[in-house]
Amino acid sequence: MTDRDPPTLDELLAALPRDVAPPGRLWHAIVSGIARRQYRGRYVALAASMACIMVAAGMVWAVMHGGPAQRTELPWIAARAPTFDEPADAKYVAARTTLETTFRERLALLDPATRTRIEASLAVIRHAHEDIREALTATPADPALQQLFESTWHEEFDLYDHVVRATQPTVAKI
Repeated sequence: MTDRDPPTLDELLAALPRDVAPPGRLWHAIVSGIARRQYRGRYVALAASMACIMVAAGMVWAVMHGGPAQRTELPWIAARAPTFDEPADAKYVAARTTLETTFRERLALLDPATRTRIEASLAVIRHAHEDIREALTATPADPALQQLFESTWHEEFDLYDHVVRATQPTVAKI
């Protein structure tokens, strides 16, 4: 190695001191910095929660006190009353019938206690669906009810699907 070659990393590391004492007030400064951040964080969280409460209270007030003025509908839109019946499309009816038939066949394969719990769950879903349908006839434009109404259909089909998949016969490889 010549005098002009830069020292290697190993040489630089070997030249470093083995023990370095931290300044005397280092930990005190770290602890006070953390405490200050937590203190500020509490006020930010409090302010954010108050803002959320105010927005929620405003929304509740708007709903309870009528909200914006009623808009007039066109006659041809008013004549079309929304229906909350199941679709009558032939493909939908055929697919639903096939799924229900497979569900009933597979449900019969389960032990009686499991079958009873599944049928009870299905009854709860269907009862909720009918309750929501009745509520929608009173307030058909309610988006929350519309979403709940649709989700009960999804829940029913998911239950069918879970039973069919859980009882799916396995194919043994030879």
